[in-house]
Amino acid sequence: MDNTYSGPKYENASVVVEATKSKRDGAVAFKKYGVIAIVFAIIYTFCLYKNHSGITYPIYMAATLVCLKLMRAKDGLSLLADVNGKKGLGIFYVVSLMLLSVHRCMTTSDALLGLESLAIFLLLFSFIVYLYVDTTSFDIAAWLGGILLTLLKPIEHLPRPISDFMAYSKSKDKNVDDEKKKTIYAVLIGIVIAIPLLMFVIVMLSSADVVFQRVLSDFFENIHLPDNIGDIFGIIGMTIIAFWFAYIIPSSLVEKELKVNPVMQGDTNPVIAITFTSLVGLVYLLFCGIQVMYLFTRSMTIPDGYTYTEYAHEGFYQLLTICILNLLMVSVCQRMFKESKALRIILTVIAACTYIMIASSAMRMIIYIKAYHLTFLRLFVLWFLAVLCLWLAFLIVSMYVKSFSVFRACMVTITVAFLVFVYANPDYQIAKYDILATEDKIDEWNSVEDYVLKTLSTDAAPAMKEDKNMLHLFDIYITLRDKYDNKNYSGIRKFNFSYYRAQKIFENK
Repeated sequence: MDNTYSGPKYENASVVVEATKSKRDGAVAFKKYGVIAIVFAIIYTFCLYKNHSGITYPIYMAATLVCLKLMRAKDGLSLLADVNGKKGLGIFYVVSLMLLSVHRCMTTSDALLGLESLAIFLLLFSFIVYLYVDTTSFDIAAWLGGILLTLLKPIEHLPRPISDFMAYSKSKDKNVDDEKKKTIYAVLIGIVIAIPLLMFVIVMLSSADVVFQRVLSDFFENIHLPDNIGDIFGIIGMTIIAFWFAYIIPSSLVEKELKVNPVMQGDTNPVIAITFTSLVGLVYLLFCGIQVMYLFTRSMTIPDGYTYTEYAHEGFYQLLTICILNLLMVSVCQRMFKESKALRIILTVIAACTYIMIASSAMRMIIYIKAYHLTFLRLFVLWFLAVLCLWLAFLIVSMYVKSFSVFRACMVTITVAFLVFVYANPDYQIAKYDILATEDKIDEWNSVEDYVLKTLSTDAAPAMKEDKNMLHLFDIYITLRDKYDNKNYSGIRKFNFSYYRAQKIFENK
């Protein structure tokens, strides 16, 4: 009986994936994925151990994509093509992941690095789901469910790398003859002899040529071996975990074990949704009318005890929460309830009210920024409100065009918007805006100076080039902050362009 594993055969029309019925050959599986997973684990640990903003991050991502490509190729599959053979979205995933990874070594902003980590995590696993499951009819819920299952499903197969390795070892023992064993032993003896010989040769050549000595010295200075037991265990643990996940995720997904329910029109009585959405919609209409009269036109008197800025700021985050709730409500109603023209009209009204709420939130934040200047959170909130507008637009389209893929439209649009946000260098833009807004306002300058110097990252340094005094203070603050220690942003692994640029600016001040 031929047990050769030939890889999966996908059915184009189905999102729900059935479990494979063919008998699994552990030896064949380890031969396919074992070495690639080991190489990935070593690269992953070298690039990312205690280092998430260094120049090795894009190297890690490139290695991840190459290893994924090699594993897919073992099963006769493409890195870019989905289960339907289309490559357009696959190219978008790869380009976006690389762009986000490259930016990791171009910033030292903790806020940006945190957001990028989340974005890369979601995008990478979304890409993996896209490769192994038909995502054509996915909505946001199915997308999140697919990512969650991709992480949880392989837990069933935690012992698999060990069992597969044992099966592979047994199969190799049968195939390795005495002559090959002698060759392997000879190579190992040769390596043992070469180690002391190389040490002697290197010492002699270093003493004979000062240039050769400097090259070796510079090379080894940038290699920092673990100097405590914690790092040793950390490196070993990180390598093992990386290998385990790199092995079991693709090896389980390729067997078509991931099951994600397709997006289907719900069968619940729409009268339920019509009842509660109509009542909520009436409240929204009243609220939106007040927003127009009080906030947009200023035609009504502000309540006693409030300044216009205080009125604009109060309730901002509650209003933002309601906007997000509305998006979820529209999504859930579309998924759970039967098709209904009345429900669709009510949801459209709620969506229109949500746009007014988003506009109100944006206007409130802009008023507050004009009064109290720009911070990272305030800038990010404005970006997030723009994203909500696009997400809501896609939901409205999907109510009238059933074939429209909300998930894909949102994923592509939000990814592009986030790339624009991070590459715009937020800390620089914040510092530039705040300095210009308060240069002639002495009473406001101190608070702005305090925020810029004590909160922003080295990304903001170019905005202070014209103010030598402020640049000098920023240099002092950066030096005093432990997280901006030179050892954290220089060397073969940890070199960071933002930190390097800031240091050059400080030197020329």
